[in-house]
Amino acid sequence: MIVKLFALLALPALSGVGAGAQTDSLYMELDSTTFVTRRHTSAIKTVRGGVTQISLSQIQSMPKILGSTDPVNFIKNLPGVQTSSEYDSGIHIQGCDNAHNDISLAGVPIYGANHLFGFFSVFNPSHYTKMSFSRNAQSNRLGGTLRMELSDTLERPVSGDVSIGIMSSQGTIGLKTCSKSHLRLSARQSYMNLLYKKWLSIEGSPIRYGFGDYNLSWLFTPTSGDCIWLEGYWGHDNAHIAEQSFDIGLGVDWGNHAGAVHWEHKGAVTMQHHTLYASGFRSDGLMTQNESSLTLRSRINTYGYKGSLLWKGFTFGAEAAFHDVLPQTPSSEGLYGIDGHGQERQHGIETSVHAGYEAVLADRWTIEAGLKGSLYISPEKKAYRGLSPQASVTYNMYRYGKLTASYGWRHQYLFQTGLSNIGLPVEFWFLAGSQSAPQASQQADISYEAGLLRDALAVSVNIYGKRLYNQVEYKGDMLDFFNSVYDLDDHLLKGDGWNYGLNVMLHKQTGSLTGWISYSLGRALRRFDNPDYAGIYPANHERIHELNAVCAYKLGKWDFSGTFVYAGGAPFTAPEYYYISSGQLITKPGEHNACRMRPYVRLDLSATYSFIKSDRQENGINFSLYNVTARKNDVMYRLNVRDGVYSYGPMSFFLRMVPSVSYFHKF
Repeated sequence: MIVKLFALLALPALSGVGAGAQTDSLYMELDSTTFVTRRHTSAIKTVRGGVTQISLSQIQSMPKILGSTDPVNFIKNLPGVQTSSEYDSGIHIQGCDNAHNDISLAGVPIYGANHLFGFFSVFNPSHYTKMSFSRNAQSNRLGGTLRMELSDTLERPVSGDVSIGIMSSQGTIGLKTCSKSHLRLSARQSYMNLLYKKWLSIEGSPIRYGFGDYNLSWLFTPTSGDCIWLEGYWGHDNAHIAEQSFDIGLGVDWGNHAGAVHWEHKGAVTMQHHTLYASGFRSDGLMTQNESSLTLRSRINTYGYKGSLLWKGFTFGAEAAFHDVLPQTPSSEGLYGIDGHGQERQHGIETSVHAGYEAVLADRWTIEAGLKGSLYISPEKKAYRGLSPQASVTYNMYRYGKLTASYGWRHQYLFQTGLSNIGLPVEFWFLAGSQSAPQASQQADISYEAGLLRDALAVSVNIYGKRLYNQVEYKGDMLDFFNSVYDLDDHLLKGDGWNYGLNVMLHKQTGSLTGWISYSLGRALRRFDNPDYAGIYPANHERIHELNAVCAYKLGKWDFSGTFVYAGGAPFTAPEYYYISSGQLITKPGEHNACRMRPYVRLDLSATYSFIKSDRQENGINFSLYNVTARKNDVMYRLNVRDGVYSYGPMSFFLRMVPSVSYFHKF
């Protein structure tokens, strides 16, 4: 009996032995009792609290876009995360807006997390080892959480990762600076203008674009229970688009920066984590038309502290942040009827404290409960208070799976809006206050998950509903800056909303072939308080149906993978009429979001061959095809001028089928 008990306790550790061996299962037999565990080989793994962990090294065998497998784009293959088109860089989780998400580097918020077109995020995948994803945000956000995790292990004296693609290259080097510290440096730079200048255009309008990302991480472990991290990130983008139809030129320079100090201490029965950070995003845009010019500037900088304490089943925490925000501020030269008056700089203070408790009752029931209180001081020095309770109950049926029900309130004091989500920083942030009251939501969901065939397969079902308060949508377009006096409040639709839906997923977790098939059915509806918009409308990003299939197959030195997406068309507002007056284009929009684009369909394939693959090094080559069928997916509708004739119709991405070849070397 003692031997059997020891085997049960040792089984999780022995699973690691199975993971290192080239076998899918580990078998042990003691006194006629047999224990079986399967090696988890999938890139994703669900852990406690509905959090999904993703191995960034394993997703590198997935199809690459322009030489890179981006972690944020990988997330969009999961159920409940809406597929975006090539010109939509947002992440929409269970019907929420992109700005509702908590996207961070180990808890440090990142604003504007995507580069142009959404193909690349600001996260260099070679710099981090894993990320975590949850449909529920931990900070004051209404959406989900996407977090790049810190490494707490000291690597070997010298390590590195280099990848060279056709439009960008990236590299990482790790150095053990002493017996208790490790330094990691990463850089990524694009050079697409050098090789692909003549192909970079949108329906005849040329594009010039480049970006770069740079990371620094320093880990210091003074004692066995303490870890100190210094983190730094800086990124930049520069783009110029010449819109020939309307003789408009758009040049934009933008970028992110973030820095933080983290300290984690593990005691006998406690663990505490403290973070001091600064994070920001800037955007400088210049639009020209004929003899006129318009400058668009926006900024957001946040300085803050986050702390947490875990003691037995209790969790305590506190957060404080100072926001310095400049909403989109136009200034003009040579424009008719444009008032040079812009937005004033905004300052706000956001604080919160929270506590939570988790307990297991009667061996089958797990109860989690938490309460967060927040205090926000608006730019007008007005105080807003929010109380955010949440609770979940899980019933463990063991071999028949687990059933979880949860409910919670959330608050959010930051807004993001703008002309579009095409990856250009014409989206901007502003603080709750005089222009809009703080956002809030209440949500409930029921989830079921179970393992099949000794956990070789996993099935999950999730039903959710969300009630949203104080939502905004931008209803203007780029030409408004040239034709009228600009006032942000005049271009905002304000109101409430409802998100609800169903997510189903079948996931193969073990073996040489891994992957999943998922289906999502969801609605994201909005009702505005503007009398010109009576009724209920779909949100700009809504896709009612979505089917995702992802697979990866290992065969010797080869790794094959593929992704398939079918998503319903997104809504858009078509013009009721348009005409030219005094050389200016005048448009009258039709019913808000009354039309829909065609369904979005895409198949991507990838093959990776490793010349050398060992514990010490790996090098090889990857071949990928993005949009194998070369389907012409609609990404937006727009007015177009050809030979003096105006027309209105769909526009697709300027590259149809995108081949990619990249070489990588890890040591």
